[in-house]
Amino acid sequence: MPRPRPDGSLKRMDPVAFVARIRDHYVDQFSSFAMQHRANCTHGASEVKFQLDEQSELFDRLYCADFINNDAAVEMVEFEPENLLTFEPIAGTFGNASLAINYLRWDDVEIFHDVEELPADELSNWFERWFDPDDARHVPGAELSEIIHSMLIQPHCISIDFGTARPDAFWEILQLLDDAGTAHIEVSSSQADAEPVEA
Repeated sequence: MPRPRPDGSLKRMDPVAFVARIRDHYVDQFSSFAMQHRANCTHGASEVKFQLDEQSELFDRLYCADFINNDAAVEMVEFEPENLLTFEPIAGTFGNASLAINYLRWDDVEIFHDVEELPADELSNWFERWFDPDDARHVPGAELSEIIHSMLIQPHCISIDFGTARPDAFWEILQLLDDAGTAHIEVSSSQADAEPVEA
């Protein structure tokens, strides 16, 4: 996998460490959220997977809820981070593609590209690894599942809730796009509604 090459503001940081910091900051808050909800209910679990109905536009119609409380009735609880790390937009290259990271919210990542048709097999393999629909990587008793929570494919945009997945998931989807021939990759988010703190 190519290492992101710096340009401009990327020269002042290690992009791999930067993405890891964004992920860890989010996941630390998620872990506290899950622990609190487990303590406050008798029957509940974090990172519960669902097969959605045929109207769902999510990839393979699969979705992972942040937390399910099943004390009286099934209640889905979504995690909203209290704060996010913010930064000035950064730019560089990844493989043969230009790379711009304008905003990075781990549970709401939009990746824009110029590939007309994404490679179906490679995309399915990536999803199989990082959503882990059959729980092949599940470790009983583990605090985190290290999986993405959803993916939506739209023309020239991949939207991903990276959930508790490791930073490798982010870099591997960029690698997939680079291998598919994209000339440009732009990373952003559809929302920024949590209170920001400086990175």
